[in-house]
Order: sequence, then C-alpha cells, then structure tokens
Amino acid sequence: MGYVGLSTAVCFAKRGFRVYGVEVDEEKRKKISKGISPIHEPGLDALLKTTLKSGKLSCHSDYSDAVSQSDVTFVTVGTPSRDSGEIDLRFIESAAAEIGRVLRAKGDYHIVAMKSTVVPGTTEGTVKRIVETSSYRKIPSEIGLCVNPEFLREGTAIEDTMSPDAVVIGSSDKKTLKVMSSLYRMFYGRRLPQLIMLSTSSAEFVKYSVNTFRATQLSFLNTLANLCEKVPSADIDQVVMGLSTVTGLDRRYLRSGLGFGGSCLPKDVRALKALCKTSGVNPSILEAALDINERQPLKVLDLSRALLGDITGKKIALLGLAFKAGTDDIRESVAIKIANALSLAGAEVRAYDPKAMPNSKRELHPNVSLLTDVATCLAGSDLCVIATEWEEFRRISPSLVVKHMKSPVMIDGKRLLDAAKFATFGIEVIELGRYIEEKMPSFEGKAEFSQEILSVYQSRSGGMQVP
Repeated sequence: MGYVGLSTAVCFAKRGFRVYGVEVDEEKRKKISKGISPIHEPGLDALLKTTLKSGKLSCHSDYSDAVSQSDVTFVTVGTPSRDSGEIDLRFIESAAAEIGRVLRAKGDYHIVAMKSTVVPGTTEGTVKRIVETSSYRKIPSEIGLCVNPEFLREGTAIEDTMSPDAVVIGSSDKKTLKVMSSLYRMFYGRRLPQLIMLSTSSAEFVKYSVNTFRATQLSFLNTLANLCEKVPSADIDQVVMGLSTVTGLDRRYLRSGLGFGGSCLPKDVRALKALCKTSGVNPSILEAALDINERQPLKVLDLSRALLGDITGKKIALLGLAFKAGTDDIRESVAIKIANALSLAGAEVRAYDPKAMPNSKRELHPNVSLLTDVATCLAGSDLCVIATEWEEFRRISPSLVVKHMKSPVMIDGKRLLDAAKFATFGIEVIELGRYIEEKMPSFEGKAEFSQEILSVYQSRSGGMQVP
C-alpha cells in the first residue's frame, strides 16, 4: 500500500469496487486504517477517508483475508535497485509466495496482476514458478496471471489512474485478458481509454520502454539546453515548442532542467542497462542518459562559483528538496544532491520545501539547515537556487527578494520566474536553457570542479549518494 498500491486502491474503491489492501508494516497499516496517508499526493487524503468510511476499502496486515475474499490481486510491492543496477526481487518473491499460499485453499479462479515494475521475463519466470509452487495449482488453467503496468506520475497519481493515456494488459491466457478487460470496462464505463492487449513480456517491456525513453529524452533535452546557453538568442523553451509541434511529442515530458530523479526513471534505466549487459546487447544509449543526468546538477556548483567566486561560507538559499512538485518523495532527488554538494564545497546551505523537509533530514548533509518558509530561507543569502517547481516558488515577488537577500542573484533551475521583470528590480536571474553571457563558465568543458566535488564526496560523505 505504497504510492502505487494506495493510489490504485482508493480509486477502485471510489468507483464502487470492494478493495482489500495489504500492508505488512503495522505502523503504516494503522495510519492508513485511520485515514492518514503515509505519502503526500494531491487528492489522496480525501479519497482515503471517503472510501474507508464507505466500507469499500479496508487495510489488512495479512494476505489471507484480502486474497481469499477478492477476485483479482494487484501486486504493487517495490523493486529496489541492487548495486549492480539489477532489480531486487525479494519483495516480489515474498508476495508471490504469500498469494500462492492463500490460493492453495481457495477453489475459485483468481487472477494475479503484476503492477510492480519487473524486467521482461520475470512474471512468466519467477512469479509464475513461485505462485504455482506455493499454491499447488496451475497457471493459467486454475490461476490467471498477467502484467498490468502503471504509468502514474507522482503529484498526479489520482488523475492518472482515473484518466490514463491507455491501459496495458499482458498475458498469454485469453481468459485472463477477458476478465481484466471486463474489470476495466466496469471501472471506466463510457470513458474507457484504449486497452492494449500484449504478451506478458511485451507488457513488461512497455513499462520499461516508456520510462527509459522519458529519461533518455530528458537527458537529450538537457544537452540541448546546455548548448542553448552558449548561442546568442537561443532559448530551450522555444526549441521545445518547435520540437513538439513538428514531431507530435508529448510536451509533458519535454522539460529541461537540473536532471531527473524519483523512484522510477533512474532505477528503471539502470535495470534495463543491466538487462542489456546480461543479454549481450550494447547499452551505450542508456549509459549516456545516466552519465548526462549525473553531471547535470553540477552546473549549479560551477554557476555558484562563477557568480560568487569562492563559495566557502557563502549563504545559499535552496528552494525545493522533493524530486518534483506535488510530492514529498526525495528518492534520488536532484535538489538533495545539489544541497549536499554545495555544503561539502563549503557553502552555508539553507533549504526549504513545502512538503519534503521531514523526509529530507536523513539524506541531507548535517550542515544543511532546514528553514520554515521562503522569506526565512532567503534572509541574508548571497545566492538563491530554485530546484523544485512548486507553485509557491513561481509566486515569489521581486520585492520579497530585494527585501531579504543580501545579494539579489538567483539561479532558476525550473524556469519559474520572469527574468526580465526581476531585472527591473536589480535582480539577476540566471535561466537554465537560455543564452548566458560569456562571463559564465563552460559547464560541459569544466570537469575539474565536478571532479573536485566527487573527490570531496568520496573522502567526506560517509556513504551519502554521489551526484
């Protein structure tokens, strides 16, 4: 009952289905049962309270009641990365064994639907073997098995569940495909999105193809944005407008910035890269996407030195810690990497985020200060960096900056501010992806500072993640 599981559960319950959630973490289960969401997701709290009150949703600590009383079990457990980049299947294996154990005593036909992200071949291999072994029943004659990947974006998970671009169902069994398609026809009614029926492995591939394509696309756009900064009058926003119009690419995923993070994109690129290597396929395009993404946040370090000189002891306000707006998720957050790198380089970093500060404490360098609001964060600062696209930061006024900052200089990593408007107040706003005057450093060519920061991490980080 994490991000995917809880979002899926409340949406099905809202549409009238009886949903039995399983959460083995007892503290988390108690919170959910009381209507307290363990994650920040717009709209989730209200739906959780409503569906619990209606009796359509309940949360259990044991698989038995949930699986025995339901017709379809969605598997939404995590698949974290190993050091090698391969996914760790221990939660998948445990869930499959528990589901099979309950199905051993259940005579009715039951479908196991994989929403967890697993590399192609996992469902037909590992999952099928464990479910059959633990249940003493056969797939597909007695138990249905399919892949039903999710394409939820944190911050819009409820909207994405209720109105997806498409629903993908992968199975080699016609009965399973028929039941699952019927389930979604009931769920969406007249607003049924396109149903895409595929083989099991192809459905697993679709999930990875979408996420790794988006990641590669973002690294490509960041490369273009870095180049735009060197060419007079160039602007990545104008380039993206033309690119999306000519190619028809979805503009939701054509956004340059400081790099991508979160629980999905970095992990999925690493996993597909590892699969390529074990399969004898050249993964160089995936390696390039990861390499560009690792270097992109270091632009802030180079820019900080170009703007301030020696940053030792300088006060830098960092606005944003979540990997994106609308969530409190800080997994592989670029903002966290920037905060730690600046702090390790000697700056006095003061950070603020509307939702993610409680989660950030365990990941931040101990010298990074967490402050309560934008004004306090800006007070006496020599430089401000906007690292997450919260709407609150878009509403920052020039007068607030002039009033509180010691030196009104800002690096707008998300292109939220009107630089021309701020300039009339004497505020310098550096917009990533737009031509920057020649006094600024050549980011891609200055590897020495990046190497310096990496060396500092290796000697002083104590295990923190290297940007």
